[in-house]
Amino acid sequence: MKRRDEVLVGIVATAAVGLGVVGSLYLARGGLLPGYEVYSVYDWGSGLRQGQPVMLSGVSVGYVSTTDIRRDGKLVVGMRIYNRYDVPIGTTSKVAPNGVFGDMMVTLHPSRVTDEHFAPGDTIPAGPPSVGIGEILGKVDTISRDIGALTAALRSELVDAKGLAELRATVASAHDLIETLDRVATEQSRELTRTQQAVRRVAGAVDSAQVDSTIRAVGDLSTNMAVLGADLRATAANLDAVLKKLEAGQGSAGLLLNDPGMYRDTRALLQRLDSLTADFQRNPRKYIKFSVF
Repeated sequence: MKRRDEVLVGIVATAAVGLGVVGSLYLARGGLLPGYEVYSVYDWGSGLRQGQPVMLSGVSVGYVSTTDIRRDGKLVVGMRIYNRYDVPIGTTSKVAPNGVFGDMMVTLHPSRVTDEHFAPGDTIPAGPPSVGIGEILGKVDTISRDIGALTAALRSELVDAKGLAELRATVASAHDLIETLDRVATEQSRELTRTQQAVRRVAGAVDSAQVDSTIRAVGDLSTNMAVLGADLRATAANLDAVLKKLEAGQGSAGLLLNDPGMYRDTRALLQRLDSLTADFQRNPRKYIKFSVF
């Protein structure tokens, strides 16, 4: 009898503890607060269950009251919204992760500020799903595999294929080339400095007085050349005038040049003079008679 009483006491205590926990969760989620029902439709596998919170712009405004699976692959979710909150028209709902342990919640996202609100029994359109922890972990796994493959490729190229040694040799060669270029640049700088000093010495050795006298002599030469050019132009003008007179037949020279008859007479006279000279040379006594008494 005593044993049975202990068992009954244990059962009652366990039930009381369970009811206390369930009641605490129910009360924490606002189970006793008055509210109204709205709905959203999501795809299967959303991970929603009864009692999960409903957030409106980061504020808890209700909880998931019912979930109903349809045959077309959709999940109808009923949400109990507390009466003191209104869901504006234009709001979309999303399923979002709630923590890192796989728990989910419904988030409501208003598009604008308005005085129009969803009425009890309305369906709030579902927006694009949020990225879940599973997808994030899947991306992390993919990135980890890619990093592993990249690390293996780098090891193969840089260590196994002695690419790292070649890279070091290339860096050393580049360092030697830089040192060589630096030496060449230093030597060229010294040569340029010496050239500048030589130019300064030559420039300092030039006598400014001689330069001035040379410039004056060049100026005088230019003046004389100008005078000579003027004289040559005057002489050329005179020659042009003489040639024009000759071409016009003015004067003896012009007549001689332009009169064919005078040319022929002159030619005949010259021929006669030649004949006379030849006859005189052959018979000088014919023309010169000399007697003493």
